[in-house]
This record gives sequence, C-alpha cells and structure tokens, in this order.
Amino acid sequence: SSHFGSGALASVIFRSFAQRPSPGAPATTAATPAMAQANVIGKPEQQTMGGDKVEQLFGDKNGLLVKQTMRGCLQECLGCEAKSEYKISGMDWNFIYDDYKVSEEGMQQQDIMYALEESSCFCRLCWRDGRPFNMKVSEGGEPGGAEVLQYIKPCSFPLNFSIPTENGSIDCPCCCLLPKVSTSSANGTPLENQSKYICDINLCVPKLQYLEKGNPVYVLKPETCCGGCCIACNPCTGKGLVYLPFYFHDPSNGSVVGGDYSGKETPQIRKLWAGLKKECCSTADTFAVMFPGGIDAKRKAGLLGLTFLLDFTVFERQQQKN
Repeated sequence: SSHFGSGALASVIFRSFAQRPSPGAPATTAATPAMAQANVIGKPEQQTMGGDKVEQLFGDKNGLLVKQTMRGCLQECLGCEAKSEYKISGMDWNFIYDDYKVSEEGMQQQDIMYALEESSCFCRLCWRDGRPFNMKVSEGGEPGGAEVLQYIKPCSFPLNFSIPTENGSIDCPCCCLLPKVSTSSANGTPLENQSKYICDINLCVPKLQYLEKGNPVYVLKPETCCGGCCIACNPCTGKGLVYLPFYFHDPSNGSVVGGDYSGKETPQIRKLWAGLKKECCSTADTFAVMFPGGIDAKRKAGLLGLTFLLDFTVFERQQQKN
C-alpha cells in the first residue's frame, strides 16, 4: 500500500506541474473567453466612432447653411482680424428666395455644428491673409460639444501682393504657395481630402479645387464669359452682381456637375444676404452649400472645408484694398 500511495502522490504532483504555464507564456484563466469577447465588441466601436458621427451629421443632408457670426467686430474695427466663428445647420432650396436671400425659417433651423478658428493673434495681425489656422468643428450649435473634425490650413502666401510706386501701388497675383485646407478627424487622422485655391491664366476669376487622395474631384468657380476671362454678369437678375454662385465643375471636361448654369437647383456654394445688420455692420458671411447628388458623408465633410477656404480667400477682406 505504501508503494501505491507514493505513486498516486507522484501522479498528482506531475499533473499540477503539467497544468502550470511555462515561463513567459500568458496565463489562461476562465475569464479569458469573456475578455476576448469584450475586446472584439469594443474595438470596432472605438475605430468607427468618428466615422459614425460624420455620417450622423452629414449623411442625410442635401445642403448646409454656414453662418459666420459677428464675433470680434470691435476687434476688426481696431485693425486686427478676429477669429472666424461659424454655426452650421441643415439647408434646403426652399429657404432661398429672390435668388440671394435666406428666409427667416432657414436662419432659425437648429444648428448641428459649431466651428471656431484656432490661430495666433500675431499671425492675424501681421500675416492676416496668409495666416495658418486650425478650424475645429464640434457637435451642437454652441461651444463645448464633442469635437468632430479639424480643417487645417498651413501658412501660405496671400492671393495678391502690392508693389509700391510713385503714384500709389500695383497689385499683382501670387501663383505659388497659395492657401489650402486639409481635413482631419478629431484625433488628427487625415481624411485624405484637400481644398486649395488655384491660379491659371484667367487671373480675374476665382477658382478652387477639391481633391481626394491627390486626385481632382471638383473645380469650384462661377459662371464665366469672354472665353473664361471674366465673371458672367446678368443685370436683369443680379447674378454676378448682387449674388455670385460658385458651381461644381468636372475637372476632366469642365462641365457643370448636376445641372447647368441656368438651373434653379444646380449644386453650388452661394453667398446669401443674411440681413442688414450683419451685412452692413460686419464682414461676417452666410453661405448655402448645396451638395452634388449621390455623394457620401465624407465628401460632404470635405466640401464644408472647401466652403471655409472660399470664405477665407474670396469673401474675406484680403481681396479688398486697404
């Protein structure tokens, strides 16, 4: 019996050492399957959270109303460019009347996004027209919401520079290091789209280009005449004079995307009249961004950045003579 007992004891000791993990091997516990399941469930949610937010805010929108606020009016009166601030809501063609005005109902739509420029006071004062900035967009109509997107503009040249002469100055265009804006998620991950101002032989017509993964998708410019040298004007309707639509063009053949110049609902970005107080007492602008049909939420988010760049390059004070 003593022989049997010693054999049983040896068997128990052998089994206990056999079940013990070898040095350096991960320990296995009964909770491992649950932990693995938790990891599988949790990881996709973390990876797609930003994408889901973009889809939620942009996916079902046919257009956006981008309303620059009157923030910093006193500061601008003293000669220093203020930080740009915007509130963004959904937009529909029904909210536009007289071709260039936005209705009260349109202005009172619930704001779904808030954007505020981050830039240094030194750059806004000393390099206003080429300043770098980070336009951070958050959820909701007021500051403090969850950050959704960033639109990053590096330092650049202004669109024009002045050469002093005996009788004043001569303005000349810059054709290199022009302004551009790239889109990133809230955590800084690039979304691989970019908007940039472009310079060609027709210097009097403002043009911007929207790209994805380095490939041109749209050229944004107004209707032109005289072989593309001038902006087309219609004194009867006020188009080109009172209001100026910027249409999306196919970069390969120059055709208008989603319609034509005379179409009432052709996709475009149009500056709207937002009331006497805002228009006469500030440089704040309001834009209707009407998206081309069939595009996804990520592209719509990129076209919001194109709108910010359009405001910065074409409608801000940098195209006005000091």
